[in-house]
Amino acid sequence: MQSTLVLVVKIGLLVVLWLFIWVAVRAMNRDVGRAATAGAVPVGGGKAAYKASAPAQHRGRGFSRSSGPQSLALTSGPLTGTTLALAGYDEVTVGRSSGCTLVLEDDFASGTHARLIRRGPDWYLEDLDSRNGTFLAGQRIDQPEPLRAGSEFRIGQTTVRMDA
Repeated sequence: MQSTLVLVVKIGLLVVLWLFIWVAVRAMNRDVGRAATAGAVPVGGGKAAYKASAPAQHRGRGFSRSSGPQSLALTSGPLTGTTLALAGYDEVTVGRSSGCTLVLEDDFASGTHARLIRRGPDWYLEDLDSRNGTFLAGQRIDQPEPLRAGSEFRIGQTTVRMDA
């Protein structure tokens, strides 16, 4: 009787151990899948200009991608001088998270702070409910705002300029 009870406990512990391993592997697999589908190219770690290997451009939409801003340039903050070419992007996320397209080393920026969205030839800036806000022309924004070449916006202590 006692040996049967010990055997049942051993089998129970073995089942619990395998269940734990299965849950851990499943969670890691899900995280790897999310990172692979994010498709983000992080920018940061240096002050030299960065030419992004942008996603494939969409063809046949009936408008020119050459009009409007062509790049982002950080004009103040920890990564001053960093640039990001916008060619091929329809959406650019900005923040401290490594999953963002433009990664900032700014303690006042949120993980995913803001995003820039291309609508036709125009770009719009949207705050993603960040704690410290996103400022365009000195005003905190609460809805998507249009950007032009030369527009500057501030995220934390970093100022970003849209260049033609």
